[in-house]
Amino acid sequence: MQATVQTNMRREIDEIPEAAARLLDRLAKDFAATGAALRAEDSTFVVTAACGLSDHAAMSLKYSIELSAKLPSLRFGCHSLQSTVSSPTWSRAPFPRQPRAPSPLGLR
Repeated sequence: MQATVQTNMRREIDEIPEAAARLLDRLAKDFAATGAALRAEDSTFVVTAACGLSDHAAMSLKYSIELSAKLPSLRFGCHSLQSTVSSPTWSRAPFPRQPRAPSPLGLR
């Protein structure tokens, strides 16, 4: 019978629920204040911009904002600029779609 080796990755995976609970508990007031500020702004939409791993966090934030605040959210990342602008979320936005200026990067 082979012994099971506890790897660092396995330990980190097992710690996720407790670590997430600690983070949410520690930042609950900040999340509430951010939500209150967002509601007070009476914004038409929200834009996030990030690169790398932060882009994945921005994607989670985008969906959270859309579901909880019922606001369209645009996510601009290093590799997602073009796909974000033409996403279904953008086309459902409650404001008229404006013609886009030519991109200096040659994107359409």
